[in-house]
Amino acid sequence: MAAGTDGHDGTERRLRIHALMSMPCAAIGVGATCRSLLRGAVMAGHAPSLFTSRDDGRQTEPFPLHSHAGGLLSALPHRLTRNWTVPRVHRDFMTRIEDADVAYLWPSVPAGLFRAAHESGVPVVGEAINTRMADAKAILDAAFASLGLWPSHRITPDRIRIEEENQRLSDYIFSPSPATDASLARSGAGHRILQSSYGVWVPPTLPERRPKAPGEPVTFLFVGLSCIRKGLHHLLEAWKDVPRTAHLRVAGMNQPELWNVFAGVFAQDNVSAIGFTPHTAAEYANADVLVLPSLEEGDPLVVYEAAARGLPVLASAVGSGRIGAETGAICTLDTADIPALRQSIANFTRSEDLRRDWGARARAASLEFDWSKVAKRRFDLLAKALAQDGRI
Repeated sequence: MAAGTDGHDGTERRLRIHALMSMPCAAIGVGATCRSLLRGAVMAGHAPSLFTSRDDGRQTEPFPLHSHAGGLLSALPHRLTRNWTVPRVHRDFMTRIEDADVAYLWPSVPAGLFRAAHESGVPVVGEAINTRMADAKAILDAAFASLGLWPSHRITPDRIRIEEENQRLSDYIFSPSPATDASLARSGAGHRILQSSYGVWVPPTLPERRPKAPGEPVTFLFVGLSCIRKGLHHLLEAWKDVPRTAHLRVAGMNQPELWNVFAGVFAQDNVSAIGFTPHTAAEYANADVLVLPSLEEGDPLVVYEAAARGLPVLASAVGSGRIGAETGAICTLDTADIPALRQSIANFTRSEDLRRDWGARARAASLEFDWSKVAKRRFDLLAKALAQDGRI
């Protein structure tokens, strides 16, 4: 094999990685995460390939990308093409699986494919993008109940069963955060947990941030679609009594239940909210602090994106992810403690020095979480585990 990563015997290992994503692989969200990791794998000397039902990316990748939704099909919504494209990409993947050192299966892959890959004899590597659904359901049920709301999170017993079966069929699972580490350890599925992280393409330079004039608004940014899961209700509760110069910007508001529960907060002149936006770079540029009071997470990308731009981040322990746990560069507190959260908001509102200090710390920490470094660490770790187990 060509040069790549060190095995237990000191030899160099170059992994041939066949990744499968049954859902469309876009340039945002989970798709962007997958593509960034594989791009970083190429930079680290590995040989990944991606099989996806639909390529919704915006750039040519440095690895082979197999999709069956090209041409006219690419102009149609996935819901109209998936019955044709998904079975075909699955067959394509299985016909080529013997060419791989590992089958790298993402959560959208159905149990039947996990089973087929497992039976092929090729090591199966899963990706735990969040904590296990069995744990998440209990957390979210309690959160919705605390607000007097019906749980609309869509985690069902059947989805939990499928996830648990897929994890039992995985030889190794990448775990991106301490919360996910703990959740997977409780599963008893018998796989090896490979502790890793997510990351960001760190911009080499940043524009200089102008200091705030006295009395000028300080913008606290919340980014996320699963708003209750990400603790927005705690932030809105805290926002009932914050300094007058503290302004809250919510990007990704898509749970109408919260509009009703917190109608008075959303009506305040220091609160603005929009739904999903692809223009998060502009939101970061206009913000002064990122706030992520998550109840349940994997390793939130928004924290890395904000940190890489020099924004201070105020988060729960779950929201601070691997970067917070390992570097201390994220201002972490119990965001369910509303008085403590409110006091932290007041402190960041009033102190330019505090914002500058935490922003600089976050930026410095993000440099070690560039996707190129993240990918090298995680696939080196996988290669070492495979070599130790005699799988390569």
